[in-house]
Amino acid sequence: MRRRQFGAGLLGSLGAVAGSISQAEASPQPVRLHRWLAVELFSRWGRDPLTQLQVTGPFYLQQQPFPRGTWQIQVHNHQLVLTGPGQSRRYWGSLWLEGGELRSPGGAARRYRGRVQIRPQGPEQLQLINWVELEDYLLALVPGEMPTDWPAAALQAQAILARTLVVPHLQPRPRADLPQGFHLRDSTANQVYGGLIYETPATTAAVRATQGQILTHAGKPIAALFHSTCGGHTSANQDIFGPPPQPYLQGVACEGCQPSPFYGPHRVRIPFEDLEQALGSSDLEVLQADPQGRPLRLRVGSRLLTGQEVWLRLGQTLGWGILPSNRFTLEPPSAGSRYLVFTYRGAGHGVGLCQWGARGMAEQGYSAQHILSHYLPGSQLTLLS
Repeated sequence: MRRRQFGAGLLGSLGAVAGSISQAEASPQPVRLHRWLAVELFSRWGRDPLTQLQVTGPFYLQQQPFPRGTWQIQVHNHQLVLTGPGQSRRYWGSLWLEGGELRSPGGAARRYRGRVQIRPQGPEQLQLINWVELEDYLLALVPGEMPTDWPAAALQAQAILARTLVVPHLQPRPRADLPQGFHLRDSTANQVYGGLIYETPATTAAVRATQGQILTHAGKPIAALFHSTCGGHTSANQDIFGPPPQPYLQGVACEGCQPSPFYGPHRVRIPFEDLEQALGSSDLEVLQADPQGRPLRLRVGSRLLTGQEVWLRLGQTLGWGILPSNRFTLEPPSAGSRYLVFTYRGAGHGVGLCQWGARGMAEQGYSAQHILSHYLPGSQLTLLS
């Protein structure tokens, strides 16, 4: 949905409109939906496929208890092969695991709530799907999206947005035949999810305090966009991501994000050769910007690109720390210069909730509902049932 940084997210969704938030709090309207999520584990590996998994007991596999000890699971000719204490075993189809400690080669040990479906993906590759209930999923997700020592109201606002984002992915029950593309990923492709090791008392309290709460507009879950630092004002969704415009994502002033280390302005010099590698040209010119100064159209050599396209290509090629924000200006290069100077404010795409701004409002005593009504005006707080 959006790219993020932890707590200062680079790329960061059925509340109420300001003025009607109290009505939503007094009598929220329930929405009945399913409660299970399917999350692909170890998805951040990208091109490096998962070919081996280590499982340490005790755990249940196919509802059969396995004692303490360590087993290896691999795929051979589309069959799952379990080796460890005792005789090796072979399985067709999926295995269902409950409990235990999972470790990928060279990775840290992880534990997960719910059930883990282990299935072949091709002749030699594993795929792991964690089937987890919505509220349990959030316990391990919110800590990956916002620093856990931030004020409770900011963490609660983040929990509501995180819950809203995954509503379209809810399933009625775990199923072995879920098609590809219907599951979430545990990386920034969706939201960062690390299992039990991520859970903290503060974020667990935030999830519990907002149980079942999501944001809607016109009866549907909103596009719950968020980012680290807007730099003083958020932007309209159609300017950054294209149409259609969403009435609750039209940009608002933000005074709370000034303490962010990304607030700026900051200057960064990017060598011409890096620009040519990422964009195909080092000849850049901003042709149009939104009222907040985020470039909307740029000339890159002989081509026209959106500001978001330029920012994403730079981040994907050179690293997200090079230019943390899509809110930037360009300085004309001096004669003989071999670099281009970017001056940027903020971090992230600048649409929706500003996380550092939410922290600032929470520190001033505002509730999660007031924070959300400020950044997403026109949305309504709604309870799932």
